[in-house]
Amino acid sequence: MTDDIALRRAPIEITGAHRSSLRNRVRSYIRRSPRLRAVWDAVKYARAALGQRAAECTVCGKTSRFLAYGFRANALCPHCSSLERHRVLMLAIERRGLIPPGSEVLHFAPEEPVTHCMRRLHLASYLTADITPGRAARVLNIEQMALPDASVDVIVCLHVLEHVNDVRALAEMHRVLRPHGRALLMVPIVEGWETTYENAEAARTVAGRVQHFGQHDHIRLYGRDLRDRIRAAGFDLATYTGSGADTVRHSLLGGETVFVATKPG
Repeated sequence: MTDDIALRRAPIEITGAHRSSLRNRVRSYIRRSPRLRAVWDAVKYARAALGQRAAECTVCGKTSRFLAYGFRANALCPHCSSLERHRVLMLAIERRGLIPPGSEVLHFAPEEPVTHCMRRLHLASYLTADITPGRAARVLNIEQMALPDASVDVIVCLHVLEHVNDVRALAEMHRVLRPHGRALLMVPIVEGWETTYENAEAARTVAGRVQHFGQHDHIRLYGRDLRDRIRAAGFDLATYTGSGADTVRHSLLGGETVFVATKPG
């Protein structure tokens, strides 16, 4: 009797094969139950939303676990709401000295994380602009700006060109910049494509724009020839991309590029 009790109390050894079998049975059970599947998906999303590692924000300078944004884990700083594009832009500005003190800056479609940084740069002036009233200090159409020739030193323009006639917009930016002035440009881009994808028929409807370009108000998806479009407007062009170490340290999108378009003197 004593031996029988001891036998029943002995620990059960679970082998790797047992674990794998149990894991597969649990997954199979979850897949068959819509309610359990929903719970499991919520747990996975919560883990992603909390972030898997700490990163340093180049906008606010704080180190913390970043949050998910859309389908991207570790994308959003919980302190200042910066995204990857804001953080790589600030790296470019700081490391390349792209906005010297005393500059007059025009910022299209301003986003708060970048606006916050601009106000720390000791600028001579900082004007935010958008085509939609109430979104910025001034209403301006980037395709036809009500500004004098050669009147600003730097233009900041993130994720705008894919919404507009980029030939007109780039020409207008060239016109209002002073000699040696810069436009800091970022867009969604597929570097594997030689040419930009445009489809006039698809661009006529919201459904078509979402299906073809990924967002309801996009009218193209850029390829590598974006560089040719910038140069065709009269600009010299340089680029800035964070390193692999930068991508880890600041939670950037690997390969995301800041296009620095300079008006010749």
